[in-house]
Amino acid sequence: MPNSNSSRVTLAPSDRAWSEVTNTGESAYRIRLEGPFGPSWISSLCAELADRQISIDRAHAMRTLNQTWVAELNVIALPGAEDPLSIQYVELAEAGAPDASDPLRLDRYTIEETPAHGGTLMLTIEAADSLGLLGSLLSQLAMLFLFPIEMHIETRNGRAYDSFWLGTVGATSPGPRIRDSLDRVLARARANR
Repeated sequence: MPNSNSSRVTLAPSDRAWSEVTNTGESAYRIRLEGPFGPSWISSLCAELADRQISIDRAHAMRTLNQTWVAELNVIALPGAEDPLSIQYVELAEAGAPDASDPLRLDRYTIEETPAHGGTLMLTIEAADSLGLLGSLLSQLAMLFLFPIEMHIETRNGRAYDSFWLGTVGATSPGPRIRDSLDRVLARARANR
């Protein structure tokens, strides 16, 4: 296992995207990314990390005014995980939207209209934390053409407490039909628990 001073920075040659990963303790890593990623980049990254047995403990990601994303993820490498220092994070972020077939299970959720980011839906969820939860949720949102403009992810005592500010492609404010569709998807996820 790498020591706490181990880190690696990767620059993508075709654009301004970059990633940096630092070992912050036993099996713990901080991943920082920045770049002009597409709308489903975060769902792709989260699903790919889960496939590699890497669990997201805390994260914050936000799209800036110039449409560049800035993200920091604190992750835990589970037993059998790929070495986080050897993963090409920019490539995972650009892999495309993952399959949304994983079942989604939520304990609670709220949806609020907010003026943040020019008009977004603020979604907050609470659920038992599980590997792949975030990727599954983001994939379900992408199927509704809803994408995070900002997100805060936190895991405490085995529970996920996550907040998302959601917009549509082109950052337009989601209308009532999209909100109703989102409510139906999340109500099913709550019934699955």
